[in-house]
Amino acid sequence: MPQYILIPFAVFFACCVAQFWFIKRVRDRLIERHPETFLAIEKSSIFPQRGLRRFMKKGRYKALNDPELNTHIRDLKRLYAVALVAWLGYGATIIAAAISQQ
Repeated sequence: MPQYILIPFAVFFACCVAQFWFIKRVRDRLIERHPETFLAIEKSSIFPQRGLRRFMKKGRYKALNDPELNTHIRDLKRLYAVALVAWLGYGATIIAAAISQQ
């Protein structure tokens, strides 16, 4: 296998690791500025962080009118988009490498 396959995988892996720091920033901001909202979010789900992801995905954070929280969530959504593109690029490079070796 060619070495260029590792580039999109490395980007994807970096995004996977970075998401923990981005989610921590969102969580810390909610705990600091909106503790009652954070508790309601976490109580709404059986699994840890599932309520927070649903809160971000459905856009409920916009009702809090917190510009810093909006920035953190926007950055996290951009990170997810980069990870998705990297994953698709990884798949494309694997397919291209397999076709070129035939």
